[in-house]
Amino acid sequence: MAIRLVALDLDGTALKEHRVFTKRTRQAVLAALAAGILVVPATGRSYVDIPEELRLLPGIPCFLTSNGANIVDGTGHSICTDLIPWAWCVRALHILEEYDMQPSVHMRGSSINLKTADPRIVARYGNSDYFKRSSVENLADYVAEQKTDVEKIFAVLFEPGRKAELTARLTSELPLGVTASGSDNIELNSLTASKGHGLSMLCEQFGIEAAQTAVIGDSINDISMFAFAGCSVAMGNGEACLKEMACYETEACEEDGAAKALERLVSGEWK
Repeated sequence: MAIRLVALDLDGTALKEHRVFTKRTRQAVLAALAAGILVVPATGRSYVDIPEELRLLPGIPCFLTSNGANIVDGTGHSICTDLIPWAWCVRALHILEEYDMQPSVHMRGSSINLKTADPRIVARYGNSDYFKRSSVENLADYVAEQKTDVEKIFAVLFEPGRKAELTARLTSELPLGVTASGSDNIELNSLTASKGHGLSMLCEQFGIEAAQTAVIGDSINDISMFAFAGCSVAMGNGEACLKEMACYETEACEEDGAAKALERLVSGEWK
């Protein structure tokens, strides 16, 4: 069955080093759009954190952001949300404060982090878009003051060995979904928010069958999309569990693996 929609993960897939959208990937996306295939960026990032050159790329129908908690149309307006109640978010942030980590929250299509960035965050991200986000003194206090429901809570863990303990603590106290985009982070969403659920809603909206969709990804937060789509492509740098689920494996992100996968899907080599 011909592919009509491709859900494209960003970090570790379409974006090199967390921020570079290469010329070849751009051309591959445009070629897929020209061939009548809908290309939907599907990311854990907030909408504002998607590189502008991708957000403004002509022909992108919508963006699946914050792991499916906020689906945004091509003009930047939310068309569907699945949020964490703000009071639950405050409680989760207080739990996180007991661990060695750096948190941020996604709210109203943007990311908000702490004004005082841990030096280890600086060492990890360098001079990147991480520091262009809005920032506040205390996230829990800010969310409580705003009383605004949240798309996602993200935390970089400086003690990854305590990740299982933290996950068990959070899920025992709050009805939240837990995933990750790397071994040293944790992502919290509504129990019903996921990239796979968001993709299923888009397919219903566009009248596209699951068998007519393809996904390209590398991380744990892509598992739900792999389970849904008719065609799944794991990046060469992807998690082993995704490679086991995938129909195909492409080259690593640093080798333009996402672009090569799109080219094969457009040509009909991969179906």
